[in-house]
Amino acid sequence: MKNSLYILFLLISFQAFPQAEIDSILKKALDELYEHPQKAIEIGQNVVHSDKATQQQKVNALLVISTAYSSQRNYAKSLDYAVQAASQIPKSDDDSFKINAYSRLGLQYQQLKIYNKAHSYLDKAIAIVNSSKQKFDRDKLLGFNYAIRGMIYKEQMSCDIADNYFNKSLYYHRQAKGKIHYPNISVILYNKGNCFLSLNQVDSARYCYDKSYWYADQIEANSLKAFADKGLAEIKTTEHDYLSAVKLLLEAQKISGDVGDKVLNEGIYKGLADNYLLSGDLTGYERYNRKYEEIRQQTQLENSKTLNRFVVQIDTETAREIDQVKSRSLLYKIPLAVFVVASFLLLILEISRSRRKYNRLKTLRAELETGRDTKR
Repeated sequence: MKNSLYILFLLISFQAFPQAEIDSILKKALDELYEHPQKAIEIGQNVVHSDKATQQQKVNALLVISTAYSSQRNYAKSLDYAVQAASQIPKSDDDSFKINAYSRLGLQYQQLKIYNKAHSYLDKAIAIVNSSKQKFDRDKLLGFNYAIRGMIYKEQMSCDIADNYFNKSLYYHRQAKGKIHYPNISVILYNKGNCFLSLNQVDSARYCYDKSYWYADQIEANSLKAFADKGLAEIKTTEHDYLSAVKLLLEAQKISGDVGDKVLNEGIYKGLADNYLLSGDLTGYERYNRKYEEIRQQTQLENSKTLNRFVVQIDTETAREIDQVKSRSLLYKIPLAVFVVASFLLLILEISRSRRKYNRLKTLRAELETGRDTKR
C-alpha cells in the first residue's frame, strides 16, 4: 500500500517537478531496478509522459523501463522500449549520454542473446569514446562497455577471452571509484566466478562469489546477493555438501522474493531440486522440480515472443531501408531521365539542322551545276 501511495503521489505531482528533480526521480528508478523492477517501470513511464522532461531524460526513462522488463525476463517488452530509445539517441549532442545509452542498449541485446545487435551498439559507443573531444568520465563508460563485452564473449566464445574483458572492466570501474559502480562490479565478479567454476578452479570461483556478495551487500542489492549465494551453492554441490547448498539456495530464494527475476528463480529451483534429489529428499525434489518446470516453460514462452518481435523489427527495418533506397534511387532516376530526354531532343535538333544544312548544300550544288550548263 505504501508503494501504491508513493506512485500515486508521483502521478499527481510529477508535472510540477523541474528537470533536476526529474533526474533525481530517474536515479530513484535506477535504485529500484534490482529489488522492485515494477516500481522502476512505473516511475519511468511517468518520466516518458512528462512535459517537463527533456529528450535525454525521456530516453533514459525508456532505457530504465527496458532494463526493468529485462530484469523481469519480459524480453518482448524490453525489446520494444529498447527500440524506442535507440531511435532517439542520435538526436543528442552529448557524447557522454550517447556512449552510455548505446552501451546500455548493447546490454539489453546481450540479455536478449541478439549478439550482432549488441556488438553493433557497443562498437558505436567505443567509436564515440575514441573520437569525442568532449570531457567526460571515460573510465566509467569504458568499464561498463567492457563488462558487457565480457558477458557476450563468455556466452559466444570462451571464458579465457571473456576474462580479459572482465579484468579490463574491473580496472576501469575501480579507477572511476564510488559505490555507484558496486552493482556492476558485483555482476562482473559473479560472471568471473561462473567461468572459474566451469574450469574447475573452485578456490578462484569461491573468492569471486564471496567478493560479489560483499559488493552487493554494501548497496543492499538482494538480487545480486542471491546470485552470489547461488554460485556458492553450486560449489557446495560439487563438494557433495548438499545440505549446505540447499541452505544457501533457500536463503537466495528468501532475499530475492520481491524481484521477480525468472532466470534467477529458475536457477534456484533447479539447484534445490537437484540437491534435494542428491540428498535423498524426494518430496523436496518433486516440489522444486515442479516449480522449475513451470518457470522454465514461462521463460521459453517469453523467449519465443521476443524472437517473433525481433523478426518483425528486422522486417520493419528492412522495409524502411528498401524505401530509403527506392527514394534515393528515384532522386537519381529523375535527373537521369531528364538528361536522357534532353540529350534525345538535342540529338533530334542536331539531326534536323544537319538535314537542313545538307538540303541547302544540295540545292546550292544543283544551282551551281545549272549555272554552268547555261554558260555553255
